[in-house]
Amino acid sequence: MTAATADAVGTALNRPGQRGRTTLADRVVTKVAAQAVSEVEQTGGAARQIIGITFGRQTGQGLARVATRIDGHLAMIELRLTLAYPAPVRTLTREVRRHVIERVTDLTGLEVRHVDIEVASLLRGRGL
Repeated sequence: MTAATADAVGTALNRPGQRGRTTLADRVVTKVAAQAVSEVEQTGGAARQIIGITFGRQTGQGLARVATRIDGHLAMIELRLTLAYPAPVRTLTREVRRHVIERVTDLTGLEVRHVDIEVASLLRGRGL
């Protein structure tokens, strides 16, 4: 490619804001948020729950249950997880919220408007 060709290509491109959009599916942000929760010590997954009925036992295994809603460049995230007992619940949930917001923002570029956290269970004697 010659310098003249490079100049022609450079002037033919639209400005960055006019080139197109990248859209992320809710499930992508859901997976990023679930992984972010697992990166925080003393947290674990939660059993499935349908219409308020819990299926299975709360063992802390697996990833946290996550629901995500995206509206433009904003993300709203709901988490359902277990915590190790006797961990300080308020401190630990604050850390989870901060870490999820940081990771989702860094990896997706979305602004996380809020993170709702439901602690499904406190598990004693487990090194979640």
